[in-house]
Amino acid sequence: MEQAKDVVSRINEQVLELLSQHQILKGERSELQTQNTELLKSIEELKTQIDQLKEQIVKLKISKSLTDRKDSTEVKAKVDGLLREIDKCVGLLNQ
Repeated sequence: MEQAKDVVSRINEQVLELLSQHQILKGERSELQTQNTELLKSIEELKTQIDQLKEQIVKLKISKSLTDRKDSTEVKAKVDGLLREIDKCVGLLNQ
């Protein structure tokens, strides 16, 4: 009978330890989810910034090309391509 009480007591202690660990892990999970959300938001902001910088690079290349006159055919081709793309977009909007 004493042995059964010892077994039940040990099981009870183990259950309490598991419950404690469960609560700790729930807290850690919550913190990680918050951190993950913040990191995803940061990634999106960085992607937006990268896109803006890419656009700025294109604009700077075009303006530099216009001032250099060496790459004027490349610039004209780029501008023509952009105009065609704009025309396509306008055409799609008008449909």
